[in-house]
Amino acid sequence: MSGVSPHDFSYEARDVILNMTVIESLGFGVYSAVFWFTLYLLLLDDRKPKHTPLRLKSLIIIIPLYILAIVHLMTRWVVTRLSFIVHGQTADTILDGFLLQPTWCHVLSVVSFSLNTLIADFVTVWRCWMIWNRDWRVSALPILLVLSGTAFCIISAIFQIEPNVLSSSNFNRFAQFSLIYFIFSLASMTISTALMVYRIISVGPSTGFHLEKGYRKVVEIIVESAALYCIALVIFLPFLVRDDFSSGYSEAVLNSATAIAPTIIAGRVALGVARDYSMVSRSGKISTLAFARSETADISHSENSDSLNVPPRQRSEGIETSMV
Repeated sequence: MSGVSPHDFSYEARDVILNMTVIESLGFGVYSAVFWFTLYLLLLDDRKPKHTPLRLKSLIIIIPLYILAIVHLMTRWVVTRLSFIVHGQTADTILDGFLLQPTWCHVLSVVSFSLNTLIADFVTVWRCWMIWNRDWRVSALPILLVLSGTAFCIISAIFQIEPNVLSSSNFNRFAQFSLIYFIFSLASMTISTALMVYRIISVGPSTGFHLEKGYRKVVEIIVESAALYCIALVIFLPFLVRDDFSSGYSEAVLNSATAIAPTIIAGRVALGVARDYSMVSRSGKISTLAFARSETADISHSENSDSLNVPPRQRSEGIETSMV
């Protein structure tokens, strides 16, 4: 931020520190509504069987995401209070209170944010793999990008947690590895989202997607493809490369979007609301496995009916009598 006076630098920093805390709190409120509604459906919905393995797996995903989001917001408010209340005597002390925050606050903030983004990345790639009928050839590139980005995320977190992170050498290394990680994450999410959108549209005639109304198609594509998380990354990355505090606003939005998208995906899959793309082959036709199951069921049903040795007319009359 060369060419900026110390007064302007301090004012911009204090403005971003306060505003990003408020924005993240608002986003967390939206995320909380999504989380608790999903949790209610998973635990208290009597229309579908409970304690299924898929529901338990979804709970294992969404509950840690919510806890990590709480931890990150908590540390954000602790640092904001330290800056503006405890060290709020002057503009300089406010900025010093933010830059010299306790180590435990810094560690919790970095770890919670890193784990949240990694979980969101893996859930999105997993959903892409599921939508493409568990085809490893299609999801291989996003998986490799996520695994590569995980290594850079860990290295970036290590540099950021160091006590002397504000030194020029450590901060530059942290910034470089962090930027590389988010580039890998954005590439993976963009490819996964594009693949899922193409898959949803291409097999529409087989899944009934083409029969939905226009706005429902748009909403389903956004939800199923985790486009919300991808859009948040697209907005965040350009601000990250800028040498100012403006990335704080997009980071606050990203913190909430990171957890909302996987929560909606996991909840829809566990509740059976999401369309089943596993029965559709890559060519857009129902897979032979589904036909085999249906054919086997029809054969067994016809054999059971023939074994009764009852004329069709009497069988239909008996069915009508039993329904009365």
